[in-house]
Amino acid sequence: MEMKELLIGSLTLIPFLILVLFFVAFGWFLVWHFFLSRFRFVRELMGNHQEGGTQSTEEVKQPRPRPTRKVRRD
Repeated sequence: MEMKELLIGSLTLIPFLILVLFFVAFGWFLVWHFFLSRFRFVRELMGNHQEGGTQSTEEVKQPRPRPTRKVRRD
């Protein structure tokens, strides 16, 4: 009876671990795709940085021109 219980235990544990690993990987993919991939530092940590020095438009931010002051002459 012990062998049968061991076999049933392993047949329930292995699919459970596979299912948990699948959900963790799927959750990481969603977080990466929707949030983390926007940060250049995280992309560089993951080895997914862009080559050739080209940057996306989100990374290159042009400074806004300063608004000019209007002087009232009364």
